[in-house]
Amino acid sequence: MHEIKINRNDLDTDLILEQNPKLSIKEVTPYNNIKVVNNKIDKYHYTTISFNDISDKDNYLNLQKVFIRELKKYLKISSDDSFLIIGLGNSKSTPDSLGPYSIEQILVTRYLFSIGKVEQGYSNVCSFSPNVTGNTGIETADLIKSIIKETKVTKVIVIDSLKTNDFERLIKTIQITDKGISPGSGIGNNRQEVSEKTMKVSIIAIGVPTVLSLKDNYIVTPTSIDFIIEKLAHLIGNGINITLHKNFIRHNNY
Repeated sequence: MHEIKINRNDLDTDLILEQNPKLSIKEVTPYNNIKVVNNKIDKYHYTTISFNDISDKDNYLNLQKVFIRELKKYLKISSDDSFLIIGLGNSKSTPDSLGPYSIEQILVTRYLFSIGKVEQGYSNVCSFSPNVTGNTGIETADLIKSIIKETKVTKVIVIDSLKTNDFERLIKTIQITDKGISPGSGIGNNRQEVSEKTMKVSIIAIGVPTVLSLKDNYIVTPTSIDFIIEKLAHLIGNGINITLHKNFIRHNNY
């Protein structure tokens, strides 16, 4: 779980930011009560998708459409691309389990590409959930770097839970950036960042604020967090599948 916060022109993001960023903001027209705000800081991009209660089926499906639309802008998929999907976090801690649970939804195909010809319309995809450094004793960034070296993937998508200081963002936003992510920074465990600079491949980070930071080192999370994590994991995982695989059979999981 991680957080890096900056207050500038009402921007409050939990993903990696440069110091003294040059910020420009573009707000996209709301889509069925879903607001999308795009920010650009230097050469990097940040998208915040704000939504309402996804226990409502229509809200859920509308959010999935918007998430897929925005993710496609970041990935710019070509026929030569291969993908590694990383689920950061701890599956034994519900607020921090978004990454591992999202990974369970991913359609992996790399092994099929390695043994023969794959039907047109499917991308080369592998996935991995590295757990947290406190459990493995291994730096998360080192694990990811080793997998990238072995698989020679061209693009990496990283999914993680976020910590926020803004109640309005708590389980009400999905954030996407091409800048990267710092695992563990939200709870003070600053680890090596996972970014294009450190990994030498394109990194797209996806996060949802699942805990709220309070004073005196307390954090809180909603009582419905189990249900919400399940819904968002299905939405993000299947949203990635639909984005990467043109022939993927859509499952709404609702």
